[in-house]
Amino acid sequence: MNTPANTDADATKERTALISVIMDLAILGPTLVVAVFANSMTLYADLLGDFNVFFANAMLLFILHKMRKGMGANFDYGAGKIENLIGVIGAWFVVLSVGYILYTSIGRLVSPVPLDPGHLAMGAVVMLVSMVLSGYLWIRNYRIHKRIPSPVTDIQWRVPMSDTVIAGGILVSLLAMILLREYAWSLYIDPVISLALGGVIIYSFYGLIKNSLFDLLDRTLEEKYQIIITRELARFYHEYVHFHGVRSRRTGGRVLIEIFLEFDPDQRVGEVQQVIQSMRESLEGKIENSFVSVSLSTKSVC
Repeated sequence: MNTPANTDADATKERTALISVIMDLAILGPTLVVAVFANSMTLYADLLGDFNVFFANAMLLFILHKMRKGMGANFDYGAGKIENLIGVIGAWFVVLSVGYILYTSIGRLVSPVPLDPGHLAMGAVVMLVSMVLSGYLWIRNYRIHKRIPSPVTDIQWRVPMSDTVIAGGILVSLLAMILLREYAWSLYIDPVISLALGGVIIYSFYGLIKNSLFDLLDRTLEEKYQIIITRELARFYHEYVHFHGVRSRRTGGRVLIEIFLEFDPDQRVGEVQQVIQSMRESLEGKIENSFVSVSLSTKSVC
């Protein structure tokens, strides 16, 4: 249910996502420039990783804003499908791009390419800035998560934590390429690191593709939630005439549930409203981060 505390928490999550998107944009440009000048597969892989994070944060901002501003008594199932479709398209774009990086990196393992130390130094500076910004978001968002624990705030501090570690690792790798450039084997540092980063990016986006495709196919509720709803329907069995179905959707970490019931035409409106309110409060109390709507119907809708 939407209480003032929940409204403030949602606004904080949205503001955190907005700050993350702004910082992502601030680092994407410099990373692109140094990746092109240095011709480093490691920096190209990091660029895709940064795009990965920017895309995820932008989608999260969109979903949180829509939930805070637009969610009412009815659910917008079409918008949810669009969100998932965008997620699938974005994920496949990144996977195809990573395929290019992996192909080129393997080629450089076979035929190593020397990199300019000056451009690598530029990349190291960008990675240092990226590590500082990600570290700031890590600490800031972790404090917010401790104050407002939820799946969304949990993601919002874990992602910059991962970015901080990755940026630090790339910084060390770039410095190693510069300091060890006199050794012939140093030419293999760049393709090896880029292959590792490519694998991490593919793994991180695999879950997005799988979940988005399942949601586009209208995946049913998890069994534990189905059991909870069934028990509630059984508990209120004598309060309604027929059960005509249930629809559900996940968006921004929240479970949206719509139940369709038919009541006795002779039953008083006040009694029907009381049953609906009791069922909603009970289900929302048992299913975490849920929003339940009970609609009147005289035929099956699912």
